[in-house]
Amino acid sequence: MSARPTFTTGASPCPPPVRTGFARRGGDGHTRLRVVPARREHLHEVLPRLRPRDRAELDALGPRGAVAEAARAFALSSLRWAVLRGGRCVALFGARPFPGMPGTAAPWLFGTPALDAEGRALARLGPLFAARMRAVWPRLLNMVHAPALAQRPATARWLARCGFSVAAHPMPLGHGGAPFHPFTSGDFPATSFAPEQPTITGG
Repeated sequence: MSARPTFTTGASPCPPPVRTGFARRGGDGHTRLRVVPARREHLHEVLPRLRPRDRAELDALGPRGAVAEAARAFALSSLRWAVLRGGRCVALFGARPFPGMPGTAAPWLFGTPALDAEGRALARLGPLFAARMRAVWPRLLNMVHAPALAQRPATARWLARCGFSVAAHPMPLGHGGAPFHPFTSGDFPATSFAPEQPTITGG
């Protein structure tokens, strides 16, 4: 994939080009973390090593299971990036447009256990790339799995840092009515809409 993402989402108009790339250097001067446009080989690298909470959230979305849900989010996304640590992919994130909702997209993130060592980098990456998504779509909307939010309250703080409002109360969604909290960025409140099919948020 080229340095600028390509957009192949049917009849939807192509969004304007969005800057890609990020690098974080360690104390030794070597690049520790890089963000590059995601390719399918990155997806195949991450899927077998999903974090347990990411797998649980994806499993809660439907009977197809975590791997199928993650692959679907990846395939539907016109913006997607890979987080590389030491040349190895530790996470994928991106955004996909909502059919029938112009100017709206669902941001998502899922990763491997190695991503948890990059909390400080995520704190910087989140707002940076959320802004890049909003340069394409004025409104961002998705859901976060209620058990994951309860186990890691820092996720709500990270989403707020990225410019999202998180609904205080969950709503039933996905396979068996699993509880999810809506979160939004844009000109509508977090309780106004629910995604046609939410994707993993991570954090």
